Parts: sequence; C-alpha cells; structure tokens
Amino acid sequence: MEHLILSRRNLLILLSKLDRVRAGGESNCTIIKYDPEVMVTAREDEVVYDTRIAGVMHPIDEANIE
Repeated sequence: MEHLILSRRNLLILLSKLDRVRAGGESNCTIIKYDPEVMVTAREDEVVYDTRIAGVMHPIDEANIE
C-alpha cells in the first residue's frame, strides 16, 4: 500500500481551492507532489458521495467539522 503524506498546508490549500470554485472561481482543485510523483485532487462531498454513502467518521472528528 502506498502512503501519501499531506501537510496541514497541503490540506489547507486544497480546501482553499474548493472554496474558490464554490465562490465562482476556477481551479482544478489539485496539487502535485513530486516525492513520490502523485497528483491529489479534492472534490466537494456532493460530487464524491452522489452515488454512494460516506463512511463512518470517528465521533471526535465528526464533532470538530460540524
């Protein structure tokens, strides 16, 4: 199994890109990591979970994002 590490900065950038698109701007909502070379793309929940149910979150995490 590959293990990709995203920093808090990476996560905040992806969230910022999602917010920019939601506000009418343009972005592919993607960052590229070069070690290892991989592309990471963020999508809104409505897009990802339109055909399936989201998995269960840890209660602490769920409380933190509500």
